[in-house]
Amino acid sequence: MKTIKSLFLLSLLIVNILISSTYGSSIRVSIVGGEEAEVIEKPRTFGNKRELKLEYSQIYPKKKLNQENINFMSARDTFVDNLMSKMSIAEKIGQMTQLDITTLTSPNTITINETTLAYYAKTYYIGSYLNSPVSGGLAGDIHHINSSVWLDMINTIQNIVMEGSPNKIPMIYGLDSVHGANYVHKATLFPHNTGLAATFNTEHATTAAQITSKDTVAVGIPWVFAPVLGIGVQPLWARIYETFGEDPYVASMMGAAAVRGFQGGNNSFDTPINAPSAVCTAKHYFGYSDPTSGKDRTAAWIPERMLRRYFLPSFAEAITGAGAGTIMINSGEVNGVPMHTSYKYLTEVLRGELQFEGVAVTDWQDIEKLVYFHHTAGSAEEAIMQALDAGIDMSMVPLDLSFPVILAEMVAAGTVPESRLDLSVRRILNLKYALGLFDNPYPNPNAAIVDTIGQVSDREAAAATAEESITLLQNKNNILPLNSNTVKNILLTGPSADSIRNLNGGWSVHWQGAYEDSEFPFGTSILTGLREITNDTDDFNIQYTIGHEIGVPTNQTSIDEAVELAQSSDVVVVVIGELPEAETPGDIYDLSMDPNEVLLLEQLVATGKPVVLILVEARPRILPPALVYSCAAVLMAYLPGSEGGKPIANILMGNVNPSGRLPLTYPGTTGDIGVPYYHKYSENGVTNPLFQFGDGLSYTVFNYTNLVCSNCNPISGQASNYSGVLGQSYTFTVTVTNNGNVQGKDSVLLYLSDLWAQVTPEVKMLRGFQKVDLMPAQSQQLSFTLNAYEFSFIGVDNKITLESGQFIIMVGNQQLGLYLQ
Repeated sequence: MKTIKSLFLLSLLIVNILISSTYGSSIRVSIVGGEEAEVIEKPRTFGNKRELKLEYSQIYPKKKLNQENINFMSARDTFVDNLMSKMSIAEKIGQMTQLDITTLTSPNTITINETTLAYYAKTYYIGSYLNSPVSGGLAGDIHHINSSVWLDMINTIQNIVMEGSPNKIPMIYGLDSVHGANYVHKATLFPHNTGLAATFNTEHATTAAQITSKDTVAVGIPWVFAPVLGIGVQPLWARIYETFGEDPYVASMMGAAAVRGFQGGNNSFDTPINAPSAVCTAKHYFGYSDPTSGKDRTAAWIPERMLRRYFLPSFAEAITGAGAGTIMINSGEVNGVPMHTSYKYLTEVLRGELQFEGVAVTDWQDIEKLVYFHHTAGSAEEAIMQALDAGIDMSMVPLDLSFPVILAEMVAAGTVPESRLDLSVRRILNLKYALGLFDNPYPNPNAAIVDTIGQVSDREAAAATAEESITLLQNKNNILPLNSNTVKNILLTGPSADSIRNLNGGWSVHWQGAYEDSEFPFGTSILTGLREITNDTDDFNIQYTIGHEIGVPTNQTSIDEAVELAQSSDVVVVVIGELPEAETPGDIYDLSMDPNEVLLLEQLVATGKPVVLILVEARPRILPPALVYSCAAVLMAYLPGSEGGKPIANILMGNVNPSGRLPLTYPGTTGDIGVPYYHKYSENGVTNPLFQFGDGLSYTVFNYTNLVCSNCNPISGQASNYSGVLGQSYTFTVTVTNNGNVQGKDSVLLYLSDLWAQVTPEVKMLRGFQKVDLMPAQSQQLSFTLNAYEFSFIGVDNKITLESGQFIIMVGNQQLGLYLQ
């Protein structure tokens, strides 16, 4: 690996020498707001450089409104102006308040206490509710909520809210539909976001979001708390599986695709969002995903330059590029400031730079936590003032009435002006108007959409997504796909081999995951999938034993049973990983794999039988590298969802050619974390991952040829070297050929390296990806266009900066040099 890195760096140096011999220094020009300013010559040690500055308003020009947009906004503004003129202070505060469904249900039931609900509606005018009554676990003996029960609940809540509202303002209900409508019984469950990212196919992100919205809206819930847009750079973090991996570009593209899927391609500020679409929530804005301790909701220390370089782009793309209608705020603190109190980030950056016009909702209890968790406020009043000053619109209180009671007192005392309420209330009413809640606040139990929940085509879409996500990381002697002519006896073992629960992970039926497989009406475990596609006949025998459970004392007898069965098997398939978890309850103190799973794997490898290792896990749990390398093959399955078992089985047997790629760096040791693939040049050689970002094998062979820049200027006498003008877009083409014997899909990744900059550049950054599907001997030319922003970095002034200089474009083994003047 070090030899490869050395050759790569040497090639960059050679390209630099060739280009530098042709071009000398250039002037530096500061451009602010797109207009050229005074030319300033400022020598540097490596010559004068030309510099451009970009604003987000240039990267994402404001949408040009058509007449339909203008008419919609005019009618909305007239309606909302009239409504707000009639609303009392209490009604306005009620619109800013969100309560959990369990504040309405009787203990250990899902029955709405209508007396309590009417009191909330007539006294506090509560404008929003959230969550599933079985999110935290069983309600009595009730495991899940089906569509008819959901519809009854939503209609009951809405009816009593409307009766209690002097101005007939409907409530809006929100739900964590994280990987499908996971709280709606029979809804299709998709791979979690790391699995979606592994497809490197934005179409899957869009499709998953569309089906998720449909199934959520079908039960009368128009607000989806997804997608998570933080980048997964802290492998200890319990929520890393909810991210699209470690790369900002992947998170940006997959996140924006999901936003468009959820909202039907519409922006709730200038266009209505109609069923089957819902308004989505870009969360958790921002910096939440890299807590220093690795524990959920704990402090993150992320310099401003890093925040803007790595953590902000996915939110910018989702909000300003794709039009996400709401954002949920980071529960943690960044650089000593809780995000809920940051005027800089919630107002100056979010509202100013990103031009966000939607609703900003807190996360769970996060205003109250400013007092007892973050200690920035000495009282509830001070906490509310801090959050309002920062820019929140709605408080997910969510278990009591403290927010509306105290805020009303603060308004009465003159501490909070009514005009501040109006800012947030207008955004909330605008959202309700865009969702059509004023015209049609009640869901229709007889709507055709209800019958589509869990339909076959949806489950097939989830299986197709899982197929493209599964990542083949190791395949010695082409052990996979298994040859049915020589492999007659398979041992399938491991705690996740026959567990739909483990395939789904957290946010599945319940917040912390399902209790048992019977809670899933649909789905296929790996064992069931393998038996279905092989028919499990006398000619092809599948033996199964659990091997060992997760998180229990060592059971050597169970391991011995697996080892004994392995002796009579041609191949051993071991499926290990994690139990379901979510958020703070999922905090861990050691990234190592469960020791009993390691023990099981060690003893099976010691039999000398070929071992195929399948990882079903929320995080990249650490295994001894030598043990992993002793396995014949390694498949990364992530958390593939209910439909994941059969796709894995199809890949094992060769019915599907794997095409996933790792969307994160898989560390080799517990002390070697926190160094993503886009590390700095000074970090070369300091990390030794088990598997690299972008790794992924196939059953066929793809070759890349003819990487060229179609609109650059070739440098005379220097093959594969080009020049261009700073601030322009450039298009690169490459030819991909399937040189193998089977059809296959390939994720083609384009990287950019900036050789020198005023702040230390990364070794490389992903700047494009496409998925192709090729038959044997088939070729396809792909085109990637990089705009000016994609050549930028965050400068010493923390502004988006472009600088003249030398760049390398890389696709597979192809690379070219580009000098921008």
